[in-house]
Amino acid sequence: MESISFQPIGVVENDIRIPEEAHNKKKGKSVIVLDRSMEAGLDSIEASDFIEVVFYFHKSDEADLHVRAVDGKQRGVFATRSPRRPNGLGITVVKLTGRKENRLEVYGLDAINGTPILDIKPCDTSCFEEYGVDEVSRSIQKNNPRMEIWKHILAGDTETLLLQAGQIHGHYCPGLAMGVMAATQAMQKLGKDSDGMEDLLAIVETNNCLSDGVQWVTGCTIGNNALIYYDLGKMAFTLTQRDGKGIRFIARHEAPQYIKAAFPDFDRHYDRVVRNKSRNSEEIAAFKMAGMERAFGTLGLDITRLFDVKQVQTEIPEYAPSYESLECSDCGESVMAARVSDKEGQPRCFACAGEPVSRLDGYGLHVP
Repeated sequence: MESISFQPIGVVENDIRIPEEAHNKKKGKSVIVLDRSMEAGLDSIEASDFIEVVFYFHKSDEADLHVRAVDGKQRGVFATRSPRRPNGLGITVVKLTGRKENRLEVYGLDAINGTPILDIKPCDTSCFEEYGVDEVSRSIQKNNPRMEIWKHILAGDTETLLLQAGQIHGHYCPGLAMGVMAATQAMQKLGKDSDGMEDLLAIVETNNCLSDGVQWVTGCTIGNNALIYYDLGKMAFTLTQRDGKGIRFIARHEAPQYIKAAFPDFDRHYDRVVRNKSRNSEEIAAFKMAGMERAFGTLGLDITRLFDVKQVQTEIPEYAPSYESLECSDCGESVMAARVSDKEGQPRCFACAGEPVSRLDGYGLHVP
């Protein structure tokens, strides 16, 4: 095939200096400065709230047909938005917020300072018009259900992640915020997202609020066997891969006092609702409001005063086995073969056989 050459029409100006920062800082402002000879081509550009910017990855590494995607997984380059492309072309939809002569102010451009601009177009929304925004969004999410969460992780957007984690936790509190903070930093350091296949593992050492923040951010849960629980009663968690090399976050002993000093009103509501089990609706409402203020405020505290962090080598279990299901000879219910008592040659579930059953509740893991 014959070669094709391009002539840049402009350049990017922003405070992003190295390629590794481009994705994390894309929410910030950039200015696209077009060559004066191209200024007439911007006529009526202000009518577009969103534009597509085509640029050249001039600082990118050599192209490779298999690359590591932003979620840490290996994929074919054409199945990713990696900058290591055969022709080094990047395309990003950005929000246009202003124009002054040959200068465009935009937000959302994942290109570093000095990036050559090759073309600019109004955003093509035909796929949304034809199929609907919801259908397009669902299609994207079906391909990668954690894509939006991973973007927030890379951007360090702990506020959005805390908002989302609150959906499973039911309210906002400092412990949930600490789980979100620690898990976000651990995910950034490890550089790999979870696909629920047990290649990324989270080890929690308590069953309190921190664990819900960890589950939401890491995607490691009881259901996908990627969450390991040690009943140690420590506000700590470890993120590791299958080689056992991980990062452990342990809450500093003085962390509660650090948070309390920053948000002193919360403890009064906590004592009434949590310690004294008040179910007065007004007191519960006040507790939730104080918890929300302290939770989101905690995100702005110094994480090094909240946690000690260290690299660890962790022993991890093999991949979870797959068990067949048997029918209990007493109750007739289906039960995992690993949870069957076969005394007298009859398979019985532990409940029917009177076997002790471990239970995880507010008291930790124990046999009632």
